[in-house]
Amino acid sequence: MVNKNVCFFLVHPNRSQKAFEALIEDWRGILISDDYGVYKNWINHRQLCLAHLIRRAKALSERKDESVQRFGEQLTAELKHLCQFAQAPPKQKQWTDFYSRLILLLLLFEGADDDAGKLARRILDELDSLWVFLDESDVEPTNNRAERALRFGVLWRKRSNGTQSQKGNRWVERILSVRQTCRQRSEATFPILVNAISSYFKQQKPSVVWLS
Repeated sequence: MVNKNVCFFLVHPNRSQKAFEALIEDWRGILISDDYGVYKNWINHRQLCLAHLIRRAKALSERKDESVQRFGEQLTAELKHLCQFAQAPPKQKQWTDFYSRLILLLLLFEGADDDAGKLARRILDELDSLWVFLDESDVEPTNNRAERALRFGVLWRKRSNGTQSQKGNRWVERILSVRQTCRQRSEATFPILVNAISSYFKQQKPSVVWLS
């Protein structure tokens, strides 16, 4: 979460419409997500994660089929160019040139009966979601920040094979949330846990000064 108006949404273990609505509740800000269908009809603006698209385009650039490979290479270059606009917003001519190249590329491959055509049609279908970050403050072109924040938890789950109970689920979600919060605030996790446990046994409330 960047601020109250912007939310990064990543892969949920049960990415159904019901699970999404339960997680998001009454929040109605700007969503940054991949192109999973559940998120497509979001009520407000949605920034499509360009990093996901770049990875898909790069995968196509490594295909043996020359046409698919060419599309993947050109699309990768254009999407990376678009990401760079987050650091240096384009002037009118820069934007016009970029937009013309991207649209021409997508239209050329739109009718192809292969993975290049499939990706071209998908991007054209969600074109307006590619550059919300250029018009809205605090919106990023990718959800990389959120993925980096979750990386430790993902690696832990792979090594440990996850949990075996709801109690274990609650413990993991809370301890990893504390760890990541400490990391973002440049605080050591261990002393904070010691304070929390000591306060519990003394039947006192733990200090939360470090959060303010």
